[in-house]
Amino acid sequence: MDNDKAQASAPSGDGNTITRCIINNCTITNSCVNRSTLSDCVLSKTEDVSRSTGQKSQFHDAASVERSDIINSTLQSQSSVHRSTVGQSVIQDQSAVKRSVVTGTTVSRSQIERATLTNCVVAECVIERSDFQGLVLKYGIWKRNELVGKTGDHDPIVIRNHGSDSGAGQSASVLGSTIPGLDPKSHDREAVPPGYHNDPHTSGNSPDDGLDLPPPYRP
Repeated sequence: MDNDKAQASAPSGDGNTITRCIINNCTITNSCVNRSTLSDCVLSKTEDVSRSTGQKSQFHDAASVERSDIINSTLQSQSSVHRSTVGQSVIQDQSAVKRSVVTGTTVSRSQIERATLTNCVVAECVIERSDFQGLVLKYGIWKRNELVGKTGDHDPIVIRNHGSDSGAGQSASVLGSTIPGLDPKSHDREAVPPGYHNDPHTSGNSPDDGLDLPPPYRP
């Protein structure tokens, strides 16, 4: 155990490796820590934390944390974080986060790479090069903000998170991004020229009243 500075910390159990670290007010059990700065953290059965910064966070049975900043977050269940910033989030169930920024988000059984997630819930997804805010994402594969596939037998789901204004959910049963121009709800009925309803040959009691009729023939 070669640590530069350790204060009010309690390493215990077999297999501790703490090298060139700054550790304050932490509890470390059966974990490997290398060249990291940890403050007010709990590490238990974590395989490797290297070249990272952790503040007020918990690492329970995490696979690895490398070159990352972990703040007020929990990593558990063989999840890994590499070259990422994680704040006020939970990364769990063998999830992998690489080169991403995750804030206020819960990630379960998912792979996140080069993405930015804010106030989201992500489950059983693959997300690459995307930026999502305030959404619940399940069972989908997203690349560059577009849905390109699904991860299992379920249809991908995208709904608002935390009771947003819309409050409505949308199931993305068809692969591919939604095209607003093809959504009938996004367009009002086109205005009909006034002359179509002012035909003198059409009375208010006619069964054709209200239909869009062509103008009368005039030679």
